[in-house]
Amino acid sequence: MLLFFWVFLVLVIIGKFGMHIGMPAVFLDPEYLGKVGYLSFAIVGMGFGAMYVTWNLVLYILNSQRFPFMASLQYPLGMFFLNNSIIPLIILISYFAAILHHQMLYEYQHLSDLVFDMLGFVAGFILVILATALYFGITNTNTGSFIEANKQSVRRKRAVRKVQFDDTMQAQQLNRVDYYITNKLNVRHTRTVASYDPKLHQLVFRRHHLNAFIAFVVALAILIVTGFFQENPFFQIPIAASVFLFLSVLMSLFGMFLYWTGGWGSAAIIIFLLITNQLTKYDLFGYQNRAYGLNYETEQAPYNLSAMREMASDSNIISDKKYFTQILENWKKKNTDPRYPDKKPVMYFLNVSGGGLRSAMFSMVVMQNCDSIMQHSLMDKTMLISGASGGMLGATYLRELFLKSKNGFDVNMDDRKYAYNVAQDLLNPVALSILSNDALLPYHKFSVDSNKYFIDRGYIFEKALCQNTGLRFDKKIDDYRKDEYDAKIPLLIHHTTIMNDSRRYYITPHPVSFLMRPNGKNAVDNNLEVDAIDFCRLFEKQGGKNLLVTSAMRMDASFPFILPNPVLPSNPPTYVMDGGVADNFGVETTIRFLKAFQQWINENTSGVVIIQMRDTEKMDEPEATTQKTLFARLTDPLGTVYNNMENMQDFLTDYRIDDMDEELRGKLHFVMFEYTSEKIDEKAAMSFHLTTRDKDNIVRSVNQPNNVAGFNKLKALLNIEATKPTQ
Repeated sequence: MLLFFWVFLVLVIIGKFGMHIGMPAVFLDPEYLGKVGYLSFAIVGMGFGAMYVTWNLVLYILNSQRFPFMASLQYPLGMFFLNNSIIPLIILISYFAAILHHQMLYEYQHLSDLVFDMLGFVAGFILVILATALYFGITNTNTGSFIEANKQSVRRKRAVRKVQFDDTMQAQQLNRVDYYITNKLNVRHTRTVASYDPKLHQLVFRRHHLNAFIAFVVALAILIVTGFFQENPFFQIPIAASVFLFLSVLMSLFGMFLYWTGGWGSAAIIIFLLITNQLTKYDLFGYQNRAYGLNYETEQAPYNLSAMREMASDSNIISDKKYFTQILENWKKKNTDPRYPDKKPVMYFLNVSGGGLRSAMFSMVVMQNCDSIMQHSLMDKTMLISGASGGMLGATYLRELFLKSKNGFDVNMDDRKYAYNVAQDLLNPVALSILSNDALLPYHKFSVDSNKYFIDRGYIFEKALCQNTGLRFDKKIDDYRKDEYDAKIPLLIHHTTIMNDSRRYYITPHPVSFLMRPNGKNAVDNNLEVDAIDFCRLFEKQGGKNLLVTSAMRMDASFPFILPNPVLPSNPPTYVMDGGVADNFGVETTIRFLKAFQQWINENTSGVVIIQMRDTEKMDEPEATTQKTLFARLTDPLGTVYNNMENMQDFLTDYRIDDMDEELRGKLHFVMFEYTSEKIDEKAAMSFHLTTRDKDNIVRSVNQPNNVAGFNKLKALLNIEATKPTQ
């Protein structure tokens, strides 16, 4: 069982586990205080050293009795470490090779710099080994030293009389060892210890077991302290070091379970995990993440069909459409040239896809290029921004920059530094929180207004995002309401998938009941049901409009396992996850909006342009099928649904777009940009961590033929827009 920890580490390092979310990179490119170098590698080396020491200590606790000859050696524990180092040594060499390969290929590091960094790793590892050797050297005990120090007790058999004889010391349980490696790396023949009382050996081993327990406490204490000060950059150690410490704690726990429960060890571990799992459902322990800004102490919002239908009533839809018509009029006024008042403007919609930081950065780069082509009028001409996950991180950030420029701040919308800002690492602080806080026991709290919440990886994600981009953590979605209503900035609608029933929440400070269900003349008669919820209308009493912007971004990008699934104050409680599950490209939201206001759009615009930015290619060749095993035939149906989720969305939205074009009298234009790579194996991972090569690859991807065609199509539409007479 304990070998699993090393197997897991190897699978991650070689890219066989977690590759699609960028896990190998955090082991191979450790970052500390915003830099990768000697210090960060030294801390990782210390973490690896802690795992190495723990591995040996746990095995020593479980198996030392099987090697009684060691109790007579001068340094029993040290000899055990030395003779049990083959597996960690092989893994360490493989780890070094993987680091060198990654740093030279993905981070463009020179060999001389890498050698210096690796010396940092070695220094950190040796420091832990020396500290361990010093401690156990001081507390070292073997059979001879114990007899010498306890002559009177041994003569009277007081010490050994108290020892309960362990069955593992019986002859049939002992492992035969003929040779061992000494501290001078010599091979020596084992000597007989038949002259010693077996109980003396056990007493010596148990002294070392206490020392091993102390080492476990130290590793756990380091993790807890790190979690306690996790907002302090000084304590945000590289994730690789955190993983090594966390695995050390797990090793120790499993070792103690196996030692204390004997043959029932595996069953005890399973029971412990089941009990722990049950405890996490109680909010008292802080394991249920919340949406920051909402009031969870007041009456819960009713989440049932009756409440949904009432919110999406015909009267509400009529009222909300009237409200939005004024926003449309404000947009039209801003985009109508006073010199040509009869010339109708073109309305733009921006759709961005999910895909972690690669989508956030790609969307930023494309929007910057489009804005430049349009002579910095993209945001002014855009009516609505929608999408999912990572793409919405970039879109929300760019809109905030646009608002700052409107308010007089010095913002160069063409500056690529903003694209690199949104692409900065988010995985390291989130993973550190998982390992040092969430996986143990969240105990810190923070406040938004008068509402208190537990600090967990959701909070750390939002704070890290603000630190990377300069967004304000305390900004609420309602803070944008007036600027959106006046058409000073585009509307932006976040959506997140409701896990209870696969509906979605539309998050905007404006009333949007017309997005909740089909609302044509015969929709109710045809039993066309509610499939989306107006977030702020449902949570009006819970302060829905006070939701933090960063929480809306996080809820839209709740990547499975990495970010928590927030629970919302409804009855029954609703849990939400990544919006990409329902609409990964934002097209559905745009089509619903166009459908609701198609008459106004036909009468007041000269056309609609949808600009879609996606982090994957839309048209992939079908995969070749092969002869499948029984296991594959059993699991493929589920895997097919997940793997082809984007295809299924694309097939459906293509028909929706075609129908919408008919209703807009052929005036709908679709411009698509896809993140593609010249080499498939160089494509960035869908992760919250991007390497230097990933970022360069994303920036270069706008020059790919498919994207050049997209920019040319946009230019052609702009030329038509500039010359086309009003119809």
